[in-house]
Amino acid sequence: MRRRQSMQVLDLESKLEQLAAENRILAEAKAQAERTLKASGQGSISVVEKDAEIDSLKRTLDWLQNEVTRLTEVNDGLASATATIGQQHSERYGTLEAEHAQATRELQETRDAHSNLSGGMEGIVRNEIQRSVQEKDEEIAQLRAQLESAKEQIREMQRQILASKAGDSDFLTIRDEDYFDNACQQLCQHVQQWVLRFSKFSDMRACRLTSEINNDKTIDRLDNAILDGSDVDSYLADRIKRRDVFMSMTMTMVWEFIFTRYLFGMDREQRQKLKSLEKLLSEVGPAAAVHQWRATTLTLLSRREAFIQQREQDTEAVVHAILETLSEILPPPSHLEAQIDEQLKRVMKAAVNLSIEMRTQRAEYMMLPPLQPEYDANGDLASKVSFNAALMNERSGDTVSNEELEAQNAVVRVVLFPLVVKKGDDSGEGDEEIVVCPAQVLVAKPKKSVRVFSPEDMAANHSRMSLQSSMPGGEGSVI
Repeated sequence: MRRRQSMQVLDLESKLEQLAAENRILAEAKAQAERTLKASGQGSISVVEKDAEIDSLKRTLDWLQNEVTRLTEVNDGLASATATIGQQHSERYGTLEAEHAQATRELQETRDAHSNLSGGMEGIVRNEIQRSVQEKDEEIAQLRAQLESAKEQIREMQRQILASKAGDSDFLTIRDEDYFDNACQQLCQHVQQWVLRFSKFSDMRACRLTSEINNDKTIDRLDNAILDGSDVDSYLADRIKRRDVFMSMTMTMVWEFIFTRYLFGMDREQRQKLKSLEKLLSEVGPAAAVHQWRATTLTLLSRREAFIQQREQDTEAVVHAILETLSEILPPPSHLEAQIDEQLKRVMKAAVNLSIEMRTQRAEYMMLPPLQPEYDANGDLASKVSFNAALMNERSGDTVSNEELEAQNAVVRVVLFPLVVKKGDDSGEGDEEIVVCPAQVLVAKPKKSVRVFSPEDMAANHSRMSLQSSMPGGEGSVI
C-alpha cells in the first residue's frame, strides 16, 4: 500500500516536474509571442511614417516641378527681352557713333574756320589797337599841354597877386602874434567870467553827478575834462572846483564848434569846394600865393550879407549847444536863463570873430585840439600828461614857475584853454611853428584846491619857440 502510495507520490512528483517544465516552455513561448507581437506593431508604425514621408516628398516634387516650369517660362521671357534690348542698344550705339563722327567732322571744320578767321582778325585788331593808343597818346599830350598852360596862367596870376601885395595892405587886416596872444587872453578871461557867473547863479544848488545824467555824450565830456584819472564827481560836488570842469568843457566845445571850421558861418558845400581848390593851388603854386589867396577869398566872403546872417544863426546854435550841455549838469534858475544866454552869446561872438580873424591872415593861426585822457582796453587810464613849460601855462596862480613844474614832472589835471600856434610869417612864407598862446592848464596838487580866477597870469611864460620837435600831437584841422 505504502509502496503504491510511494509510487503514486513519485508519479505525481514526476508529473509535477513535467507540468513545471511545460509551464516554463509555455511561459517562454508566451514571452516570445509577446516579443513577436511587439515587433510586428513597431513595424506597422514605421511603414505608416514612411508612407506619409513619401506623400510629402511627392507633393514637394510636384511644387518644384511647377516652379521649374514657371521659372523656365520667365527665363524664356527675359531672354527674349534681353535679345530685344541688345538689338535696340546696338542700333542706338550705331546711330550715336554716326552722330559723333558727324559732330567730330563739323568741329574740325569749325576749328579750321576759326583758325583762318583768327589769323585774319589778329592783324585787324592789332592795327585798331595801335591806332586807338596813338589817338589816346595824342589826346594825353594835348591835355598835358593844356594843364601846363593852366598852371602857367595860375603862376602868372599868383605873381600878379604877390606883386599887388602893397595894394592889399589896405584891404586885408594883417595882425601879428601879439595881437592874437592878447585876443586869446581876453577870450579865455571872458569865458572864465561867464563860467563864474553861470556857477554863482546856482551857488546854492548841487550839480548832478555822472550817475544822475542820462546823456552819454555829456558824461564823456565830463570824463574827458579830467586828464589824471581823478573822479570828476568830486569836482562837481565842490561849488568852487566845478568851475574848472565847466571851463574845460566850454572851451572844448568852442574849439570843436568854432575853431575847427574852415571858416565859421560857411555852409558845408562851400567849405568843401574852397578846401579842394586850396589843395589844388598848393600843388601847383608857392605857399605864399596860396595863403594870400585864402586870406583874400575868406575876407571877401566874410563880408557878404548872406554870410553874416548865416554866422549869426550858427553862433546861436553854438550858444544853445553849450547851455544845453551845462544845464544837464547844473540847471540855472529859470528867471536868469535869458541873462545867461545873452552873456554867453556875447562871448561866443568874440570867439567867432577871433576865429575869422585867424583864418583871414596870410600866416596860419591854429587852435590845437585840447588834450584828452587816453584809456586802455580795460577802461583804465593809459598814461598821464606831463607839464611842458614851452607849451603850457599853469593857471592856478601859485608862486611855482612853469619851469619848476616841468622839472618836477608835474601832471596836468585840467586844460582850461587850448594851445594856439602860428605857422609861417605874416607874409605867408615859411612853415616854422611858434607858440602864440600856451595852453592854460591846472596841474595835480594834492591837499590843495585850485581855482580858475587869475587872468593877470595869462601873460606869463608865453614862449615863442619852434614847435618842430616839441609840438604834442598833430596840427589842428579845419573842416
